[in-house]
Amino acid sequence: MEALPVMPKIWSELPLRRLKEQVADVATLIWVVFWGTIVWQLFSFLSGFAAAGRAVRGGGQTMIDSGRDLGASLAGLPLVGSQARDVAQEAFARAGRPLSDFGTQLEQFIIVVALAISVLLAIVTLAPWLARYLPWRLDRLRRLRAAHRVIRTAPDIASTEVQQLLAMRALTTLEYGTLLEYTPDPFGDWAHGRHDRLARAELASVGLRP
Repeated sequence: MEALPVMPKIWSELPLRRLKEQVADVATLIWVVFWGTIVWQLFSFLSGFAAAGRAVRGGGQTMIDSGRDLGASLAGLPLVGSQARDVAQEAFARAGRPLSDFGTQLEQFIIVVALAISVLLAIVTLAPWLARYLPWRLDRLRRLRAAHRVIRTAPDIASTEVQQLLAMRALTTLEYGTLLEYTPDPFGDWAHGRHDRLARAELASVGLRP
């Protein structure tokens, strides 16, 4: 029978540790969605003023188009039709082109300002939170998945030998205060082959249950 694929670990197996991670994940999601919505609404509000630039640009373009239409009408005049057409088109273009260019520049300026203010607000509200959350969360996730692979899925030895290796790692890497939370006599447990409490301490340090 084919073995089912192992689902990737997202949270620790220990209840309190898992609860802390889940609360942090949910709080981060709420924080990001809340401020992301505000940032988007602010950008939409500020960029709405770009309509003034579009209106100015549209007025200038309308003036240019009116000159072309007038020139096309005057082009049918005998003798002076082509000259009248060129004069009318040039006159309206000279008046409309600066308005069109100014409207374009005004629209671009408003969009840039709206974007800059929105990005600044996003950085101020999200960056400090994510700068603390992401390294902490990624470190926990990396350690949990690596430990799960090494301890649960990779070993090709007896469980008692795995427990002994875990006890040895706990004794050599964990702080004394951490060891004392699981056994009153860490050295004695190791010396007399009582590896279960030391192994439990090592598993707990990476978020795994015994």
